Amino acid sequence: MAIKRVRVEDLRPGMFIHDLACGWLDHTFIRSRFMIRHQGQIERIKAQGIRELDIDTSRGGDVPEAPTQAEVQQALQARLLDSGTDAPSLEQPRISRREEAPAARRILGEAVGVIGGLLQDARLGRQLEPAKARPLVKALRASVTRNPGALLSLSRIKQADTYTFQHSVSTCALLVAFCHALGMDAATVEEAGLGALLHDVGKMKIPDPILNKPGKLTAAELIIMRSHASLGPEILAEVPGLSPLVIQIAAEHHEQVGGGGYPRGLSGPEISELGRMTAIVDVYDAMTSDRIYHGRSEPTAVLKRLLEWSDVQLDRDLVQQFIRTLGIYPVGSLVRLASGHLAVVSDQGENLLRPKVRVIFDSSTGTALPPHDLDLATAGAEEIVDYEDPADWYLDPLAHLA
Repeated sequence: MAIKRVRVEDLRPGMFIHDLACGWLDHTFIRSRFMIRHQGQIERIKAQGIRELDIDTSRGGDVPEAPTQAEVQQALQARLLDSGTDAPSLEQPRISRREEAPAARRILGEAVGVIGGLLQDARLGRQLEPAKARPLVKALRASVTRNPGALLSLSRIKQADTYTFQHSVSTCALLVAFCHALGMDAATVEEAGLGALLHDVGKMKIPDPILNKPGKLTAAELIIMRSHASLGPEILAEVPGLSPLVIQIAAEHHEQVGGGGYPRGLSGPEISELGRMTAIVDVYDAMTSDRIYHGRSEPTAVLKRLLEWSDVQLDRDLVQQFIRTLGIYPVGSLVRLASGHLAVVSDQGENLLRPKVRVIFDSSTGTALPPHDLDLATAGAEEIVDYEDPADWYLDPLAHLA
């Protein structure tokens, strides 16, 4: 099997699509893998803003000069590591992650309860009271300024029955950290955080069988699901005193810089900076979370995916800034060291390629090690070789940071 990355302009009937290379809400095809049988399918792909995708040359036609999947991944890895040569966007933590973790856990728990109540009010047609959430957004911002790794790593833990609420809180936490990293003033950061907290309020008007469907949506169901991006701003517009910025975030978080997004099909500078930033954090949190219709991906793998989608769906410069905010290997990631030991990233430090880690496992012997902390910035030849999927080793990285 030879998987290749091709431009949409090079597609021909008789080619087999292996991956449409976009999010599941970004195309209306029932399947992501299928044979192109007529030109109409190609035109439909173009109309949805897809510029590049993967074909399987063992099951259909070929584009001889197109790069292979391995070559594409190698280039993305180089781009990702190149991002690590810059300094982190966030200043160094004021207190340790261990000290901040209890407060971060409490804030996240309270925030899930508050947003759960607000979204239920929206579902029942009641007037929203965003003022209830403002103190928690302020607390989230304060936690990020003390130690962003504590809050952001804990926000990755989600339960299936409260996913929508927890996703809203995680998106808020990520956007608050992102805004803070870009040097925005406290008032703007908190207003953006409120917008992120309410960005999916339109989903409360989507029927549960569609919202929680465990498989691929039909074309008709996808249209209904996408309507949440226009229903949300309508709900928020009815809230007295709510700023246009909050409404704008809800309206723009599914727009794409290359066009082809929804609900308005905006592109480039037509989308506000905060709208483009929210699109990045929304995709990142969704892809690093377990959902009923797909499993989670490791943070570093998702950052590479964001780079892959730069200029087509996401803003290239902002993706780079986001990587500098989280780090190449975000806190809580499982990584393999040159020694063969596995470690959990515990803090970013001042070098994105050489963070602080907690060593927990010997991959060569398959045995647990007495946990010990290591600063890779001063560890000589010891360095990160790659990230690992914890499921492959039956490990829970975040439990080792507790």
